[in-house]
Amino acid sequence: MSGDTRETWLLTLRQPNRELVQKEVPVPRSLEELLSSLGVDSTQSLLIAHRQHPDQMFMVESLDQVQDGAIVAVHIPRRRIYISGPPGIRNKAVMWYPGATAEQIEKSIAKAAGFPPGTAIELRDGEATVVLSTTIPNDTHLEVVAFEAQVQQRQQPPATPSGRLTPAQPPPSAKPKGLEARGSGKLQASLSNNSVGSGSLYSTGGNLRKERSDKSPQRQKSPSRAAGLRGALVASSSVSGSTTPAAHQSAPEEHCVHILAGHTGSVLCLCGVGDILFTGSQDGSIMIWDLNNLQYIGTLPGHRGFVKCLHSSYAKKVLCSGSQDRTIRVWSLESFSTVKTLYGHTGGVNTVLILEGPDVLVSGAEDRSVRVWDLATFEPLANLEQAHLGGVFALERFGSPSQVVSGARDRSLKVWDSSTWTVTKTLHPPHYDGVTSIAVAGKHGKFYSASRDRSIKEWDVNSLTNTMHTLHVHGDWVQALCMSPSDDILFSGSRDATVKVWDDQLQCQDVLQGHRGPVSALTTVGNRLFSASHDRTVRVWRIEQYG
Repeated sequence: MSGDTRETWLLTLRQPNRELVQKEVPVPRSLEELLSSLGVDSTQSLLIAHRQHPDQMFMVESLDQVQDGAIVAVHIPRRRIYISGPPGIRNKAVMWYPGATAEQIEKSIAKAAGFPPGTAIELRDGEATVVLSTTIPNDTHLEVVAFEAQVQQRQQPPATPSGRLTPAQPPPSAKPKGLEARGSGKLQASLSNNSVGSGSLYSTGGNLRKERSDKSPQRQKSPSRAAGLRGALVASSSVSGSTTPAAHQSAPEEHCVHILAGHTGSVLCLCGVGDILFTGSQDGSIMIWDLNNLQYIGTLPGHRGFVKCLHSSYAKKVLCSGSQDRTIRVWSLESFSTVKTLYGHTGGVNTVLILEGPDVLVSGAEDRSVRVWDLATFEPLANLEQAHLGGVFALERFGSPSQVVSGARDRSLKVWDSSTWTVTKTLHPPHYDGVTSIAVAGKHGKFYSASRDRSIKEWDVNSLTNTMHTLHVHGDWVQALCMSPSDDILFSGSRDATVKVWDDQLQCQDVLQGHRGPVSALTTVGNRLFSASHDRTVRVWRIEQYG
């Protein structure tokens, strides 16, 4: 009878690569309580030994399978990526258990690729460099090249180190349940449903809930790995090649007021809605930041590949994310949960755009298609299979009724009628390389396109003609554009690790330095500019001085 009154169980616990241990846990009332007591997370499984055959293990699916004195084991699935590289290496699997460090994983990859011990390597996803992290999505396919070869090709000066303090890496499992009102009981809404390449101003409205984390991350130095071998590949204090001279070049860090750190992979996209910022990364996660105090709130997990694009609608209270895993996720801004996962693209999704009037979502992908989805029913409305001759990189809207402009790897820009989804016009002359980003200055009746050819073009929204073309604006690909909230200033971000400030005549007014890796995305919220980079950080810049 005494056994019935015990308040604890004594279990024998077996974990991979560890000695058997005996663990005393409170008598659980549910399987979830037992898993929590044993430290078994959602990616792991609990196994129990057969009573008569202890060498055989079975998955625990209900609490009644376990009793005091049982032998249990934690099954930790191995992580896996595929690599290609030297001759003869194609889609070779590299696996490791959680707990391995990035350095250990890198050594395993180099060994699997057949490189001599000690060879520094670089990992690439297509044309983008990947910052290796322990949380890189499973089944990612990467190309492996010897680091020395990349140095010879690029020949760029080393990065300038940054000593600015940043928040520590937040716990990956944290997830907010909603957005609560600030002060007056209402969330500050953005006048434009801004994403990468669109500005926003604060205004009052809406009624979204919010739950903050009980404790904000402690501040510490920026992650150091980004400043290692790969950090030396890009310039932050100077740019190689001939570029447009600036009227002024700010000192490194001069206008940077904060750095958001926490992602374990390159930050690829940004999206602001109200006073919340979302950031998407190569680590497969979307992080949420409070713009009132620049603190981490939580993480939205779910994608099984790099998160490459984000766009939100305050009116619809949704966030849309596109990923290398070829899916689009629609998230509720009230519950911060996935409302729907959209399937259909056969290549990674590079860009998403919400049109609030017709209540549709437009997406562009590596499969060269543009797809249109009904946001009310989540049904596909149109599938433009050969919208371009290469992967679609950028989508933006302008005019009333809305027209949509798309830019792609094939160097072209196309304007689409949003009611019939037919091409209104293919813009000429095209860029000399892939079109990476588009920004609309609605107040001035024009939009801008950026390209890997290092140029920016200005277009008139009424005549759809090219009104200005500035060459060699950066020392490498121009990867991101966005407008200031006033539509008077254009910002550009480049693979040369700098952000440049342009007036309405496309004259460079300033160069913002500090990132240690390519700048991949830009957005403005109020009087702040946010820049995302392959150095795994988002920098916050003062921009009121530019008007």
